[in-house]
Amino acid sequence: MNSIRFFKLYLLAVLAVFLVACSDDDDGAEFMFDREISEVSVLYECDSDTASEPCFKIRYRYPYRLDDYAGLCLWFDTTIVNDTSKAVSDKQIRLAHDTTNEETYFHEYKKSGRYYDTIDVSKMVAPYIKDGYDSLQVAMFSEYTDGGDPGAVQRAVLRFKDNEPPSVVVPEDSVWSKGVMLSWDRPIDQTNLQGVGNGKILGYNIVIYAIDRPDEDIRDLKVSLQTPAGLDYTGGKYYKRSAQIVRNTDSVYIQEIKSSDKDKNYLRLVVLDGGAYDSKNPSNNHFRMFIEGLRTRSNTEDYEYKVGFSSWDIVGNRSGSQGDTKVSPKDWRGFMTTDSIAPLMSRKIFTEEDSLFPGYAKLDSNNRVRIFWSRSVDPLQFKHGIEVDSELVIPRGCNIHECYRAVTSYTVEYYNKLDKSWNLYQDNENIAGTRYIKGKDGSFSVDALDTASFVGYTIRRVAPGDTLILRILSVDSSGYKSKVLQDSILVSPGTLASELQCPEGYVAVSTSDTTSFCMERFEHRDAKGNFMTNVLHSEAMAACEAVSASGFEVSLCRERDWELVCLSGGSLSYGVIEEEDSQASDYLFSVCNVSTNDSASAANIAKRDPHCMNPMGVHDLPGQYQEWVRGRSDDTIAILKGSSYKVFQGIDRESIAYCTNRAFPFYTRPGYTQDTVYLYREGTQVDTVYAADTTRILHKILTKNDFKDTLQFYDVVDANGKVIGKDYSLYSEYKKGGNAWLDSIANGLKYKPTSKEPVFLTGEMISYRHASSFYKSTAIGFRCCAYKK
Repeated sequence: MNSIRFFKLYLLAVLAVFLVACSDDDDGAEFMFDREISEVSVLYECDSDTASEPCFKIRYRYPYRLDDYAGLCLWFDTTIVNDTSKAVSDKQIRLAHDTTNEETYFHEYKKSGRYYDTIDVSKMVAPYIKDGYDSLQVAMFSEYTDGGDPGAVQRAVLRFKDNEPPSVVVPEDSVWSKGVMLSWDRPIDQTNLQGVGNGKILGYNIVIYAIDRPDEDIRDLKVSLQTPAGLDYTGGKYYKRSAQIVRNTDSVYIQEIKSSDKDKNYLRLVVLDGGAYDSKNPSNNHFRMFIEGLRTRSNTEDYEYKVGFSSWDIVGNRSGSQGDTKVSPKDWRGFMTTDSIAPLMSRKIFTEEDSLFPGYAKLDSNNRVRIFWSRSVDPLQFKHGIEVDSELVIPRGCNIHECYRAVTSYTVEYYNKLDKSWNLYQDNENIAGTRYIKGKDGSFSVDALDTASFVGYTIRRVAPGDTLILRILSVDSSGYKSKVLQDSILVSPGTLASELQCPEGYVAVSTSDTTSFCMERFEHRDAKGNFMTNVLHSEAMAACEAVSASGFEVSLCRERDWELVCLSGGSLSYGVIEEEDSQASDYLFSVCNVSTNDSASAANIAKRDPHCMNPMGVHDLPGQYQEWVRGRSDDTIAILKGSSYKVFQGIDRESIAYCTNRAFPFYTRPGYTQDTVYLYREGTQVDTVYAADTTRILHKILTKNDFKDTLQFYDVVDANGKVIGKDYSLYSEYKKGGNAWLDSIANGLKYKPTSKEPVFLTGEMISYRHASSFYKSTAIGFRCCAYKK
């Protein structure tokens, strides 16, 4: 009988919206996935009595099939089992049982009712560490005593040394006539021993080189530094002059460098750090260095400087251009100082006004807003007479090429109100801008001669009723930047929003010419601002119904309403404004957090990209969290829409994120029947079927009285004592584990045993969709809709 065959599999509460069958092969062999360990991880942790030695443990999930499971064979290094084979021989298995062989180990299986096991391999790997190994492969194979088809070999790699350099950092530069500001963020350092991305950074080597000017002495330039730890204006605390970080065979240290007149055109600095990358507060990783006293660019002379930069972790791993023997200082990244006069920028941003909403910027049908500003100019002399106001006023006699020059480019930035940061629009870096003429009625038209006094730019992916906070600056040919033009733009809310007057946190949406309502801008959040996830469908329903909004009836969004809002009148596939130059696979991943495994960005609204938005201003429909919705009828099984940050194996992110996709959460359960079972003989084989076939030779009929397997059935009860669903398990497992075992699988609910029934297990696993009524996941949230009464 197959009564235990897949039992462990169905206990895992895995959201399996899509199932994909797959098999592996090794020279044509087929391996049984239910006979191999899974979820293998390496733990770098010690027991209390061995804390002084390097410690390594391997944690894994038992095979799903435990009948006749003997234990786990382990082979260290690649001398017995290489790094590619999926199968092992009887000889290799015998070696694993040889207790005198230091390259092998056998871990016997002992029934405990647990799903996971951990093996401390510290003593086994100690000789390899002593021999100087940087890493070590451990091959693992699940041994069975029944001679059945085996599972495949699994592998783990133990890392003994931190040989990984920090991520490469290239500092940004901002120049003026006599100086430069270098800014960079602390890099991520993957240490292996300490975990991914949390290694400490010792510091940074920075070298400024006045290229081809050996007579220019820059050793004593004024340097000031801003670090996450504080400020340093003299070099006594967070940076040092004439020094560099170096590494020898057994240590890393800061070495003082004696400078001479032969290399006076080099400024060598060490910036001290000592911190690890702060992923929770990225602003705590920012460094800025100001260097003043460089030569000013003139009409006849350009002064170029090179920057060598390297990051060092605490064990001496380096990344960056400085210290790289393959990179000449002449090939380092360069910058040039500017001339002595900054370009001039006006003080106001103009827009096309919405005729229905005076004072508001017009939003076109593609969710775009056009902005205009008075063109910037670069004066050639300090006494230029140009007046700076909402527009630049150039006096008579101040002519181009004599009094001023045209600027080279502009940059446009927006203020992200979610994470309170300024961001450059991705499609406008170093834009030159199209010239426009401003009419007497305030309208703007393109100047075919390109001589007009206004510059225009189009902002994409703008929501109705939004407030845009923008800043614009110009850059002249020397790289000198103007003062910032900062202004706010009120975007037209549109007729629909004006008529509905949605509650706070909701936006006006329409699904047809005659149907409109309000939908939450983001997934529902609690009073503290946290997204409400890991809730039952019934709890999502109750949370929405508890919302009070005068003049509206609030409920969980209906499936059809959610879908139509996502489709936005049929113009979208994923519920995101789609530009011609964007690919779905790119923006779903990078903008909407679909299938990234990044739960932190989903949970923190400040980390979300504001551009994952449909034309009506609803955010994050395809990603972040899947969402509970109301079914098309009261008896519909609970339904999910959208995708989430989780990766679903076997399906691409474009397919799963379609607006029209509907998902039914389920738990995997063993298939069974209580109907009559018919056994038919086919030669020496017996075929099991569940309907009579008079054309075949009947071997035996099994009725309920003949069934040997037993299932235990339960009422699933919520915190209020209400029965919200039915579930079942093998009676043998319930009998063995009792109420404690039930509590461990109940996911915060209560399983109340109701009856036990004789059944015939089919040997198959089924998708038990009735579990949707008591399904919860941290990757599932919901959104409320408000309908006019």
